[in-house]
Amino acid sequence: MKKLFIAAAALILGFKASAQNKITVLTYNTHHGANMKNEIDLAAIAKVINNAHPDLVALQEVDSVTSRTGKIDQLKELARLTGMYCYFGRSMWYDGGGYGTGILSKYPIKSAQTLQMAVGDGKEPRATGIITVELPGKKMIQFASTHLDVEDEDTWRLQEAKQLINFFSKSKYPVIIAGDFNAEPNTTEIGEFTKFFTDITANAGPSFPSDKPSIKLDYIMIHAPKTWKGGNAQVIDERIASDHRPVMADIQTK
Repeated sequence: MKKLFIAAAALILGFKASAQNKITVLTYNTHHGANMKNEIDLAAIAKVINNAHPDLVALQEVDSVTSRTGKIDQLKELARLTGMYCYFGRSMWYDGGGYGTGILSKYPIKSAQTLQMAVGDGKEPRATGIITVELPGKKMIQFASTHLDVEDEDTWRLQEAKQLINFFSKSKYPVIIAGDFNAEPNTTEIGEFTKFFTDITANAGPSFPSDKPSIKLDYIMIHAPKTWKGGNAQVIDERIASDHRPVMADIQTK
């Protein structure tokens, strides 16, 4: 009986340790909360997030008290609906409020900042929201939500890739970057990213447009010790809540 008790206790402890060494990450371009019927429906976005049970969420195209979305602080509302902490990375002032990237975190945010991206004259401003969080076991990481230039030419996206790599090469923590990169896997800019980061969603499949996805634009990438690895990457079959489908992946940490 004693041996059975010890074995059971070891199994439980092993399960808890395994759970603590896994991060689930979700990235989602929410199209300022507008679904495929052009109706603002944050509850639908929150339902997708809650069903996925992520630890960290990168959001793009988030409105903050703009007139077009009813003066709602969308990120704070999503934080309320999901019970998560939040950080808004404003890329620009828009329609009486702000517009940019957002982050939701299961864990308290230790520090945060917004990195304004390099864009050409007359182009829409872009920003990357960055947070530092402490995971169970006192592990510190940086997590970023990014949204790169949408123009067909890759010149600015390549500059943005180099800017982000330069920024995170100075980090003393493992890094997870996720978002809408507006680039397909075979492009020069994604090639630049993968010189530094590992794309753990490389085999997840296309994520845009949400009704019949044919293009991979949304990524989750890591720069971490070799003991970190990605797994269970998937594009979630959600066709209505936004014009992109959400992308999710598990990360096994050290």
